[in-house]
Order: sequence, then structure tokens, then C-alpha cells
Amino acid sequence: MSQFHSFIPLIDTIKVLLHNFIGISLHTKYSLNYGYELQYKHKIRDLNFKILKKRVIFVSEKTINIANIPLVIEAAVTPLRKGKPVQSAEIMIEESKACIEAGAFIIHHHHDFRHSKEDAIKEISDVGKGILETYPHAYIYANYMQSDDLWGKYAYLQPMAEEKTLRMIALDPGLTQFGNLGEDNLPSIHLQGGTTYPEAAAIVEFANKHNIPLMIGIYDPSNLRWAVAYERAGKLPAGTMIKLYFGGRYSMGGTKTPAVNFGLYPTKEALDIYVSMLKGTDLPWMVSVQGDAISQTPLLRYAIETGGHVRVGIEDTGGATEMTNRETVEEAVQIAQEVGRPVIQGKEAFEFLTRKK
Repeated sequence: MSQFHSFIPLIDTIKVLLHNFIGISLHTKYSLNYGYELQYKHKIRDLNFKILKKRVIFVSEKTINIANIPLVIEAAVTPLRKGKPVQSAEIMIEESKACIEAGAFIIHHHHDFRHSKEDAIKEISDVGKGILETYPHAYIYANYMQSDDLWGKYAYLQPMAEEKTLRMIALDPGLTQFGNLGEDNLPSIHLQGGTTYPEAAAIVEFANKHNIPLMIGIYDPSNLRWAVAYERAGKLPAGTMIKLYFGGRYSMGGTKTPAVNFGLYPTKEALDIYVSMLKGTDLPWMVSVQGDAISQTPLLRYAIETGGHVRVGIEDTGGATEMTNRETVEEAVQIAQEVGRPVIQGKEAFEFLTRKK
């Protein structure tokens, strides 16, 4: 690492000289083969400076050896598409176990919305128990239940906390509108999700009382301001993660149904904006693309290359891929191997996420 640090002044000097005296902007990028690669285009020829054959990336003012940052994979296993059969609890358990066998540590699942309140709670609880019987250290969290009331949406929390099967809580701070296209092909239809900030504060209080980590979904940069404020105040439970959602091409409820969606596009530049907002915090973050296949965007590999974690699975794809849940996990594991990051699960992942920073 010290050898790499010796190159940083040289890198900066080259960039400044080329820009000031020749008018050329020098671009830097991480390279699997060379570790750190500098590139620029000249009118006459392309020149490359390849420095330090070592897997090190340069982020902001510090260097990070990504081989020292283990990768956590989440699998969202439930399809949310019209025409697709609703998964039974047994199928959700089977799909979840297959994903964990392939490399996932976190499982997100839904339930049958047609159930009564009591039956929905039982199904959510049964899925959790079914997974924990085989993988006791897995992080598992469910979706919201059908209700106009906050505690109606979270009616399963208290029963599962009492039976010691509650492992993680989904929390989407702020209200988000998901834009769907009307007959005029304009976003005149929307679905709204999320919680108000006072509601989010109540869920944080519950999570701290029961020492349950949160999966905080970020659909818009303002949501991340909320999370950072709570982190800096020391109010987030140990093991909490930030999930950065990006809006894809399709509606979540259809099969390749075009939609406007929400938030930022799934690009490297957009992820860089979010990561810059997290500077100075210790919050582990992951990426997800809702309404598209994350592997068909730059984000899956880029997040793994830059020290983030990833959510895969068929829920978010909007029908953009025919891959199975397990196959999406295997793809993420393969990229991690190519990049040089270890994938962690079980007790090791639990200790990594809950460690004192």
C-alpha cells in the first residue's frame, strides 16, 4: 500500500500538467490487470500510463484495497409481476435457501397480499423460521403489510421480536412517487411508497429497543440526508445498512412495461453522487435497480469494484431477465471473484456488519 501512495503525487502532477499546459484532461480508472490505470486521448495517438500491478482503487483522498472489503449479497426472491403466480411460503423458503447456498447473506421476501392480517403475519413468520432453521445467522426481512396505518404495515414486528425471529427491518424514509405511464405515454399515473419522517423515527425507536438492524431504502438523495443525520447522531442500530435504489426502465408490477420510475438513473455517475454524500460516515451501502436487471446496468460490477454491496434477485427486475434468483446471486459472486473481493455469509457477515467502527 505504501508503494501505491508514492505514486499519488506523481498521478496528481501529471493530471495538472496535462490539463494546464496541453489542455488535455487525464482520466483515471481501476483496472483488474494493472490496479490503477491512467488514460487520455491525444490528437495523434492514445497514451496509457499503467501503474502498480496491484488490486488497489483510488477513492477520494484515500486508497482502498478492495480485497480487504468483504462483499455482502442480498437476494430479493419474490416476483412482483402481473400474471406471475404468488409464491407460497414453501417456495419462498426454497428460493431463499438456494440463494444462500449460492452466496447470499440477506434475504428479502414478500407475502400473499390476499391474506388476512393474522394469516399474513403467520406467513411472514413461517418463512423466517424456515430459513433460520438451516441458516441461523442469515439476515431476513419482509415487506410492508396492507394497511393505511404505520403499525398496521408493520404488524409482524412485535410478534416476531417476541419469538426471536426478527432479524432485520425494512425502512424507507420519505415518501416516493413511482411514475407509471398513462394512455398519453406521460407519467400521469403513480404509486406512492415509503414513510413520513415522524413514522420513520418511530420505527428507528422500535429497532433500537429490540436491537434489530435496519435496511434503509434510499429512493432519492434527500432520503440519504435523513439517514446520514441519524447515523451522525448515533441513533441507528448496529448492523444497519443503506440500500441505494436506482430507477430502471420498467414498472415493477409488469413484464418489461415501460415506466418513468423514480430517483437517479442506474449509472456510475449517479452512484458517485450518493457515495460522496456518505463521506465521513461508517454506513455500509449496497445498490439495487428497481424496474430493471442490475446486471444489464453498469452498477453491479461498479459497486463491487468500489467497495459497495449488492442486491440481486428477481423481484426488482421488472421482467428484464429470465435468470433465476440463484443465478443472479451466482453472477454477483462471479464478478466478486474477478474483482478480488471475498463474499461473506453467516456468522462472519453478521460480525462484519455489527462490528464497532
